Amino acid sequence: MNAKQLFLATSLTFLTAASAFAADTAPAQKTRAEVVAELQEARANGEEIGMEGFSWYPAQKAALVKANTETRLAAEKANADKVAAKAQKSTQN
Repeated sequence: MNAKQLFLATSLTFLTAASAFAADTAPAQKTRAEVVAELQEARANGEEIGMEGFSWYPAQKAALVKANTETRLAAEKANADKVAAKAQKSTQN
């Protein structure tokens, strides 16, 4: 009986210590307004937050802008070619 009581007392001591430690290390929760304000501040400072949740470095941002520009120009050219082909086809008929 004495061993069971000792085991129970020791277990309870460790459990309460663990729960107290977990409570001390929990991060402070932010409100939605605080998160939105931080995001607006980051954007005002020129930082862009990626979909993966990391900030773009200047070289990454430049490469992304270049790729987006090239993609947009290629799409515009393809669309212009389609319009020209359609116009040429309609004038032949």
